[in-house]
Amino acid sequence: MGIWLVGKRQTKRTDYFLKAAEQLHIPVSFADWNEVDQVDLAGEVVKLDPPSYQTTDLFEMNDRIREYMDALRGLENRGCRFLNPPGGICRVLDKRACKEELARHGVPVTEMFSEQIGNAAELSDAMERHRCYAVFVKPVFCSGAAGVMAYRMNPGREREAAYASCRLEGGELINTKTLYRTEDSGEIRRLLDAVLSLGAVVERWYPKSAFRGKSYDLRVVWQFGKAAFMVVRQSRGPVTNLHLNNAALEVERLSLPENTLSEIKGVCLAAMSVFPELAMAGIDILLEKGSMRPRIIEINGQGDLMYQDIFCENRIYQEQVRYLAAGKALPE
Repeated sequence: MGIWLVGKRQTKRTDYFLKAAEQLHIPVSFADWNEVDQVDLAGEVVKLDPPSYQTTDLFEMNDRIREYMDALRGLENRGCRFLNPPGGICRVLDKRACKEELARHGVPVTEMFSEQIGNAAELSDAMERHRCYAVFVKPVFCSGAAGVMAYRMNPGREREAAYASCRLEGGELINTKTLYRTEDSGEIRRLLDAVLSLGAVVERWYPKSAFRGKSYDLRVVWQFGKAAFMVVRQSRGPVTNLHLNNAALEVERLSLPENTLSEIKGVCLAAMSVFPELAMAGIDILLEKGSMRPRIIEINGQGDLMYQDIFCENRIYQEQVRYLAAGKALPE
């Protein structure tokens, strides 16, 4: 039995996982996604990392992610065992299906609109029906804040504002990796139409707890039945993803009460029980302003890259290498 990492060369994920293996003196073989079809994985244990998308066009990125899901499913019958199996990664990659499954099991999540919404006019109608005038709009399959919009309208004053991490340029929807605010109704409509055309979820915009003037949420890396790492993601705007150059903060700085920490861990445990095939996941959690009630924003079955860890102790990847070396991956 050998250990294989499938991913992309010259990325921090690959470099630091292999570095963790080297530090532990445990051999790990590597295959790029472009060559994995030529590798015999029968009888091996495998960790799957996501590919690196070189495009900034969200329409193209959406197509690449669908191709990636097909590639994942193509690995399901290779006779190997996985840290996280392809089917499990796909189950949580679909934001709508993942959140619906969590809600069915009573796990507290950020509430989604149930209807499929395809353009800005349909979104306005749905917000009126739900009497919800502040929402997040997110492409179903993208991650890292790609294409995310926070949108608020005030029907009484006929005013609206949007925060977006994308822009329309020459017929392309460009992922900017920076957040900007606009009150231009025409620009907002065009952006909403484009993002919603990708297939998107619409979620109620919950006020988040704040620390020293910045709102925040949490990324929890949960693996092997416990919280392996937590980081606070802070922002002066509504979108806290670290891909947008937002500030990361040690969770200890918040001085959260023990009961709040216990609730966070309880929500993570409940969520992972819905997807028992996953040994690891990155779980994004907000704490509601005032009540501090935790709600799951989303789950990423490959959300274990934490710069605050790899540049320090690299504990997350070391623990994964030990787990795989012990042959504890899920059965074939």
